[in-house]
This record gives sequence, C-alpha cells and structure tokens, in this order.
Amino acid sequence: MPVPLIPQASFFQRVVDHILFPLNVWLSEETSSRLGLTPLDHERVRMALPYCRGRLLDVACGTNLLARACGNGFGVDIHSYPGIDARCDSAHLPFRDATFDTVAILASLNHIVRRKETLIECRRVLNPRGRLLVTMIPAWVGIFSHPIRKRHDPDQLDRGIAHEEDWGLSTAEVRSLLAASGFRLTLHRRFLWWLNNFYMAEKVG
Repeated sequence: MPVPLIPQASFFQRVVDHILFPLNVWLSEETSSRLGLTPLDHERVRMALPYCRGRLLDVACGTNLLARACGNGFGVDIHSYPGIDARCDSAHLPFRDATFDTVAILASLNHIVRRKETLIECRRVLNPRGRLLVTMIPAWVGIFSHPIRKRHDPDQLDRGIAHEEDWGLSTAEVRSLLAASGFRLTLHRRFLWWLNNFYMAEKVG
C-alpha cells in the first residue's frame, strides 16, 4: 500500500482549513482533498507526525494512516480494518518489552474500554526514553461531532459505538489515566479550533 503524502501545511493552507473547518466536518476524506482542504483524519496525523521518532507503534490504528505516513511504523487494531499490520487486543500487545521508540493512540482512547491496561501495555513496549502520543476530543465535542461524522467514520460504519465507550475524554481524565499508568505528561497542545487535544508523555521511572 503506498505511503500517503501528508506534508506540513503552509500558513495559507492552515488559514483556509481553519476558516472552512465548519464545512470540512461534513465532508469525506475524498471530498475534502478534492476541494483543497485537509481531511480531518489527516489533521491529527499531521499533528502527531513531527513528534514520531524511531520505530512507531500505532495502537487502535483504524486505517493505519499514521504508520504508513511515518514510514517506519506498525499499526494494530482489534478490528480488521483494511491496511492494518496486525489484529490484537490493545490490552495484550504481542510485542516484547522496549520494542518501540514511539507509541501513538490517535482519536481512539475513548473507544478503548480497558484504557489503563492498554496504557500500561503501551508503557511496557516503549523503550526507556520512548514517548507516547495521544489525540483526544472532549466528550462535549464528540456528542455533536460523532453524529455528523458517522457516514464518513469507518469505526461507526463498520461496528457502531458500544455503550462501554465514551464520546470523548477531558484533559483531566487523560492526565489521570496517564499518571495512573506510569506516564508523565510533557506536552499538551490544542488544535482544530481548540476542539481537539494533542498530548505527549514519557515513561516515569
């Protein structure tokens, strides 16, 4: 499968994407690209890419966009989406300790029921100087965005959203989960009209 081109956006592109974000929410990846906009799924990948280093593991990778864009990545998911490298339970990752330099969980921590167990597994497979990357919307954003994005979201189209999942997670909830799983938050940035959050964390101890 070819590596998708996700270049860093120019200042002009960022302005256009920002202004037309309310329209872009309603569009598919193909339509957004055709109109010269950055697809929403690409926004979080673009946010995470500059922080990826070394060997990458993308947990709950969906269509595996980040791993393919990174060029040195491996994507796993519990569901058999096209393009994943392996199917597995995120709470039982089939890798040895300290295998990866970067582990990412983009737009999916709220869909993982066993979150703490998954984060502990992410910590295990990270090398001592590794980093964890997470993007996550707060619940109030998910409540209105998931119904809008439903027709373009493979997660919802293929399997729906189970009652054990959440619409999103607050910054306080993410911080608490990271701390309880042996991580220290080192960077927090907001993007997409401050509606989405990017977190970077490192292992404690």
